[in-house]
Amino acid sequence: MGADWYAQRGFATETVRRARAWYLRFIPEPGDLLDLGCGRGEFLAAAAEAGHRVLGLDHDPAMLAEARGLPVRRGDALDFLQSTPHRYHAITAFHVIEHLAVREAEALVRLVADRLWPGGRLVIATPNPGSLPTIAHEFWRDPTHVRPYDRELIEFLTTGSGLRTVSAGVNPESERGLPVELADLDLQPPTPPAASASPSDSRASRWVAARLAESDYGQDLERAIHGVSDGLLHTRQELARIAGALRRILEVAYEPSELYVVAQRP
Repeated sequence: MGADWYAQRGFATETVRRARAWYLRFIPEPGDLLDLGCGRGEFLAAAAEAGHRVLGLDHDPAMLAEARGLPVRRGDALDFLQSTPHRYHAITAFHVIEHLAVREAEALVRLVADRLWPGGRLVIATPNPGSLPTIAHEFWRDPTHVRPYDRELIEFLTTGSGLRTVSAGVNPESERGLPVELADLDLQPPTPPAASASPSDSRASRWVAARLAESDYGQDLERAIHGVSDGLLHTRQELARIAGALRRILEVAYEPSELYVVAQRP
């Protein structure tokens, strides 16, 4: 079902690869790397190019068929980790844990901890339930999702398995699903018009302007202009305040759609 879902949603390979490759910063030293739920192999390809000795595991043969030329194996993650004698310097699980109930997720993390070398790292990434569009509808569109996992729950599972959190947060390469661009809310100060010489800027026009300024009409006009200017300034300040509040609301409600936890075996 996973391959059919990917095909229907039109997930672009390059978009997925860019989001996955971002995690290579947490496993900079080349070593043996196991990617659980490798899918079409976007991360495997990026990790192999970075010098890692990679192996991908997935239970969906249609997804594995897309991982052309990459070292992949079909199988269940729990079964594989229970049966393999091999240890790894890094094990990754991108968008795997949300397909598992908590007990299964706990078992997976414990098995991963046992399959890591000392100093080895586990990288878990999952849809971010703190993102409004993710938790409101994107997460539940996938028919294979079981439940969302937030950062605290994942860290509870990794800590309980003897792993130490190295880093946790949101992936800036993942989509936000913003209804507007945040940059559009940045109000720029008005640009004053460039001064230019005018034919009307003559001695006669300056004399008329001086006489007008001395008159009651001129003084009333000046006060009116100042009043309009002050009003416009106040309006602009209020618009900036509203735009700032709206930006903060959007930044909180529309967090990046993917969160992660990187944990290390002591």
